[in-house]
Amino acid sequence: MHLRGLIWIFVLACLSITVSAQDVKPGEVHPSVTVREDATHSYALYLPSNYTPQKRWPILVAFDPFGRGATAVKLFQKGAEKYGFIVAGSNNSRNFSDSSTAIRLLWTDVIHRFAIDPRRIYTTGLSGGARVASSIAIACKTCVAGVIACAAGLPPDTKALPETTEWFLATGTTDFNYPEMLKLHENLESHRLVNRLEVFDGPHSWMPSSMAEDALSWLQLRAMVKGTAPVNKDFIEEEFQKRTMAAQSLLDKGNTLRAWRTYQEIVNDFGKLRDVGVAEKAVAQLKASKELQRARKNEKTALNQQERVEAKLGTIVSSLGSGTDDREALLQLESVVNDQNRSLRAESELSGREGIERGIWSAFVVAMENGQKAVLARDYPSAKLMFQAATVIRPEAAWAHSSLANVYAVTGDKKHAVSELRKAVDEGLSNPETLNDKNYDLLRGDPAFKELVARVNAKAQSNQQ
Repeated sequence: MHLRGLIWIFVLACLSITVSAQDVKPGEVHPSVTVREDATHSYALYLPSNYTPQKRWPILVAFDPFGRGATAVKLFQKGAEKYGFIVAGSNNSRNFSDSSTAIRLLWTDVIHRFAIDPRRIYTTGLSGGARVASSIAIACKTCVAGVIACAAGLPPDTKALPETTEWFLATGTTDFNYPEMLKLHENLESHRLVNRLEVFDGPHSWMPSSMAEDALSWLQLRAMVKGTAPVNKDFIEEEFQKRTMAAQSLLDKGNTLRAWRTYQEIVNDFGKLRDVGVAEKAVAQLKASKELQRARKNEKTALNQQERVEAKLGTIVSSLGSGTDDREALLQLESVVNDQNRSLRAESELSGREGIERGIWSAFVVAMENGQKAVLARDYPSAKLMFQAATVIRPEAAWAHSSLANVYAVTGDKKHAVSELRKAVDEGLSNPETLNDKNYDLLRGDPAFKELVARVNAKAQSNQQ
């Protein structure tokens, strides 16, 4: 991604003192705000209900890997309202594409429409979108105050990290990128760069809304530490008590490692704002405990388990389309997946189960990403094989079935397209836009397809209620 030229776009935030008349109503999520310079680009937007151009506001710029700007904006809406953040989510930045134009157009539009505090520019993203968010901070060096990186960290071949950027890292217990996020956390710690690692229960996905609110409260707290936001003693005390209770709750549940990390972060975050003696004592006691040693050992074992599962499944996935018997390879893949699922059920340690889950999810995502790349290259036979592999690894994943259905539709296989769409709907597909894809035009008159459209529309309507 060519981001060096974008530095000057962000510098404009420091220079721009004239803000155009407000044309977006505060207090509401706007799914698509058209970029004035290019009507093919848009972004989702949320302005706090008390927004006024007479003061400057912190901004969070969000990147979803599928260009779902509104998804990201809605996720952070509650915290944005509570702590006074503008949130803008790109509708054009996507995985497997150069996002530099989308970033430039979005940012240029935002800084001319709204009053932004140049000291408090933040970025966030999920998966590949997190790498976009990190890329901006790295290219910009000093103009991004913080990054909320969810389920992925840095772009490949990152040589150096910006010294003034602070990092909120979020990952799931069964996220295949958990090892990457843990390594990034340790790397930031070794360089004494401010960061916080939070782990939620779940796979590779956006963090829960409660954690998104915590991320914004953390950025608010860090702004107070740095002097870019007024110190609010009541807020500081409330946050300290909340974080301390969370650490104790982790300890009570037997999650010694996460409790230890949480207490460490409390010391780092509040040390300049209030007394942290209680947290420092907890860090020292846990560091010397056998429980922490055992937890570290279990984590390492789980990481090794994940690597083994990834290797077993990944070897088969990578062999597809390479001249071997693909039908036999898919049967072999199914057998190995079944073996891993049996190991998952037999594993007594929670960390071990999480490691196996992450390994399975990793192979699934490799298959899906390889399939997506093949679609972009119009290599539909390879795409079909990869999406078939994904449905074998995770038969409950609606995304895999809908992707495979799309390939069948493109290649004119109506029967299998409808069959895979039915599986996708059965597994939870509820976005009507998926079936509006032009590739399904050859199915519009099919009664079975019409039935599926009706089911998806009904699900979407139910979800809105």
